[in-house]
Amino acid sequence: MFKGILPPRRVPSSEFIIVSPLADNGKENLPSPLVHPESSPNAKAAAAKSGKAAAAQEKPKRKKGDISHTATVTNSTDREFDRLLDDLQIPSTLRPKLAGMESSVKAAMLKSSQVLASPATAPASARGLRRVQSGGSLNIESPRTGDAAPDYPYGLAIAPGDIPGAQTAQSAQHSRGVSVDVVRRPKSRSGGSAADLGPRGKEGAQKTLSPVQFVSLLTGKSSLELEVDVVKKLRLLLRNEAASWSQDFLKVGGYSALLTRLNELLEVEWREEQHDDQLLHELLRCLKALTTSEIGCFALRSSCPTPFVQLVSLLYSDKRPGEIATRQLIVDLLIVLFELYPPSSLPSIGSVPPRREVWETTSRHTIALPHPHQTLYSLLRALLLTPAPRGVEAPEVPLSPHEFIDALHRPRIYKAYLQELSDICRDYFWIFCHPNNTVWVLADADETRVEKPRAPGGMTGGVEFEAMSYLTTHFRLLNAFVKAAQDLNLPKEHELSAHQLHTDLFLSGIERIILIARKASTTYYPTLHLEISRYVALAGQAQYELPWTLSRLIGPPPAALARTTKMTTTAHSQPSARAAPVLPSPRRVEPLKID
Repeated sequence: MFKGILPPRRVPSSEFIIVSPLADNGKENLPSPLVHPESSPNAKAAAAKSGKAAAAQEKPKRKKGDISHTATVTNSTDREFDRLLDDLQIPSTLRPKLAGMESSVKAAMLKSSQVLASPATAPASARGLRRVQSGGSLNIESPRTGDAAPDYPYGLAIAPGDIPGAQTAQSAQHSRGVSVDVVRRPKSRSGGSAADLGPRGKEGAQKTLSPVQFVSLLTGKSSLELEVDVVKKLRLLLRNEAASWSQDFLKVGGYSALLTRLNELLEVEWREEQHDDQLLHELLRCLKALTTSEIGCFALRSSCPTPFVQLVSLLYSDKRPGEIATRQLIVDLLIVLFELYPPSSLPSIGSVPPRREVWETTSRHTIALPHPHQTLYSLLRALLLTPAPRGVEAPEVPLSPHEFIDALHRPRIYKAYLQELSDICRDYFWIFCHPNNTVWVLADADETRVEKPRAPGGMTGGVEFEAMSYLTTHFRLLNAFVKAAQDLNLPKEHELSAHQLHTDLFLSGIERIILIARKASTTYYPTLHLEISRYVALAGQAQYELPWTLSRLIGPPPAALARTTKMTTTAHSQPSARAAPVLPSPRRVEPLKID
């Protein structure tokens, strides 16, 4: 019954060498019938001993050869992986974590990014490609210390005629670079890669859009006529392609075109939800995608504080986006400022040179903050204190209070910023339904366990989860903001001190926001509680006295998120039996003396 399923007898082929002739039963490599184990019992034992001895001699040789071969493969994988990191322009803060991964993981990442392909099929990029190009290639001078920022209309004022060789932009030097995405190349519906998204030719094959063509699409249409799919394709290319593609895009004025379209959207009185808001979302994602390369970070620094001031003003206005994800992108771009201006590259560090990592092939350049700011905290403070635009229903002439009211008024300078957090607590009030939650003690919380990746569950896809992620991002920005003020080490009386920052925040109403936010679920939103705990810890380090309504709620985190060492030590320190109460010692009473 199995004759139709099992394969037929194998026919000898000239491509394979048969060691021994086929036996009568059709099996190959049958032992020679010269010596039979039944006829000579001692032959089997002798053969077994000789086989064991030969295996014992070959075993160390194989092990030694395997070690040398494995070391060679590991070294080649490390070299190719370093080349991949250079081409992707991975930040220096993330390189040690990636370098410590196993060789199998590195090989899988290299295989997915097509770096191990032969040089004949893909042009080899130079080592450190994303780092060798400086700002001079974009014909932009970085602002020097104490000088005013260059007056460009939209950041990078670059015209194709101002760049040598820009007339040949459609030639091979501006062709698409090698795609080196680490995780997975995004696929279109037809199965092509992200770089193949473009108009189809007569034969049905997709046509690759060059950086010059993308810039012409951005500059040729207004924001109301520009297609959302074009900006989405541009975002995929800026994020997934090599740094050379982003460099070519910025050379021909791509960043200036992005800011022009963004400024048009912000000036629209009423944006359409189906087109304008989606286009604004994709433009913000394009700006965030520029942070994946050093040449893109330089473009963002060249026009700073544009567009950050405009985005903060949008967040404070009545025309802010209705989607939580779009507003979260604005806050993420504010957090990106800490990566654009790292403390080790700022001139305020002093005469101590910054530490140079082993994998860096070029020396670091000093980054200057936009005039007139001397510290990153001053820049962030100016952005958060951007005046809120006048509301639609606000009176044209502002009302002036009476003198006695004005004398009693205490300034609340961060009210416009904290109003966004307060609106989240008001619009999603049903989430905060756990009044017994405490404000965690940071020393007792296991931060690694709280921040570890979690598998998607039932509470990770709704509007509640998006709102809590947005609120968590705000507290993350506040913690970085407070940490920057704390690093200045200024006295309490100084205007830019950390103590004064906490004073202004509590006067503006952050206490009420913390009291409401701590009622969120600790099971589904543990990172929110961790960020709140970090802020309270930073306030204590700044020697700010917390109000009683907040300090009375400080307590340990849940047992599942607490430090195990702390719990074990506490358990061992408690006595097994309850000790008897100790009576106080009696006082000696001296008699009264009456003279």
